[in-house]
Amino acid sequence: MTNKAIVLLDNPEGREMVKKACREKALEFVEFEDLVQAIVEQTGKQRMAGLWESFDDILDRIIFEE
Repeated sequence: MTNKAIVLLDNPEGREMVKKACREKALEFVEFEDLVQAIVEQTGKQRMAGLWESFDDILDRIIFEE
């Protein structure tokens, strides 16, 4: 994922803060990045066609890995 799109993930302190929050919520940081990337890919589009399908795929992957 290109972190330049999300300033919080672009700096080490922000990235560590997000990683800590993910650990507290039992969410893998990589999965969080995938969810954010799905949104970033839709930025600027009039319709966010496919966003919910992307979310479903990512969330299904999380559930199946447990």
